[in-house]
Amino acid sequence: MSNKVQCATHGDSEQTFVCTHLPGEAAGLGFNRDEPTSDNPFPDAWCDDCEIIRATHGGWNEESPQLTKITLLCSGCYARTRIRNTRTAVTLGDLAGLRWRCGSCDEWHTRPCLDFGYDAPNYWRKQYGEANRQLNLPAGGNPESPATFLSNDYCSIEDRDFFVRGIIPLPIVGTAERLNWGVWGSLSRDNFQRLIGMEDDPKRVELAAMFSWLSNRIHEYPDTLNLKMHAHIQKPPQRPHFELELSSHPLSREYHDGITAERVKEIMLGRLHNNKASR
Repeated sequence: MSNKVQCATHGDSEQTFVCTHLPGEAAGLGFNRDEPTSDNPFPDAWCDDCEIIRATHGGWNEESPQLTKITLLCSGCYARTRIRNTRTAVTLGDLAGLRWRCGSCDEWHTRPCLDFGYDAPNYWRKQYGEANRQLNLPAGGNPESPATFLSNDYCSIEDRDFFVRGIIPLPIVGTAERLNWGVWGSLSRDNFQRLIGMEDDPKRVELAAMFSWLSNRIHEYPDTLNLKMHAHIQKPPQRPHFELELSSHPLSREYHDGITAERVKEIMLGRLHNNKASR
């Protein structure tokens, strides 16, 4: 029997089993399992309520499974379910009372600040100046656009280097929330022109993922410049979502394994202290 399952989100993946409470948008319910091994990297998992049943009956025996229900998940959904439901010592609730001033709307907010970003690629230099900034690019692209320009979503430097603005979403452990890094990623000339040409076309979501190099230095991490990514194009007007290639870099690990609320608090307080918050 095949151990694979076809998932609409993750494609052909390993099959896994969890209790029925964990999938979907559930968060903070606990994620209990045996330790993963090389032979079984995705052991069956269950929430804290099901753990009470298991413990009361002295483990999984003939009786205890009758009081729980399990469901099938792909390994990709299993990983996201684990991130959302793992309990942590520090929670986003600990940040609920923090008050901060937004760098975009200039208003004060009282809640966790989960969006930080950059308004230009690292390679955009001061000498290019405001003269080369465009608030918006004309619909369908513009063959008369200068060789060097910066808009809200696109950047070209000397008609040689091309960039798109997007989001690296980091799932926050124990929640259904994300910390979003608004960054720029490089694109090939062909992908850049293709994307601009479909600026307002809903069918652009059908474009294949585009290879990209991360083009900002996020100072809360070791050097992030030129980390390998893939840009997943969203329907207009949403910006692309960047998927980081799996590596040992801390940003990649947080993308794939989740970021803790304690780490979010550290980033948030550091950014707000330096008045760099943006939404």
